Amino acid sequence: METIVLKKERDTMDAFEKLLKALGEMGQEEKECIFSKMKSECTCPDCPSYNQCAGDKKELLYCFHGRSPECIQEELGCVCPDCPVAAENELVNLYYCTSGSEKEMRARK
Repeated sequence: METIVLKKERDTMDAFEKLLKALGEMGQEEKECIFSKMKSECTCPDCPSYNQCAGDKKELLYCFHGRSPECIQEELGCVCPDCPVAAENELVNLYYCTSGSEKEMRARK
């Protein structure tokens, strides 16, 4: 008799995966509240890569919303490792402003 071994789904999710799951179950108003809190903690404006264009357009939370559509073209330094949003949500990537969101980058791996 042949034994079939099924790959077990990971038992644990990191904080980012848990947040994504929770956001998927929330209504729009609740999501906006979560993102508003994260924006208040976001350190993107302190980053060397963040520029006047990004500030004028009030771009924030690249880690969740994806790369800058037109403002940030150069990687001049990254403060993501020191960002409370990244730390709290166990984000593992850098340069979201030019590379895309955490979700996008994890999907590429």
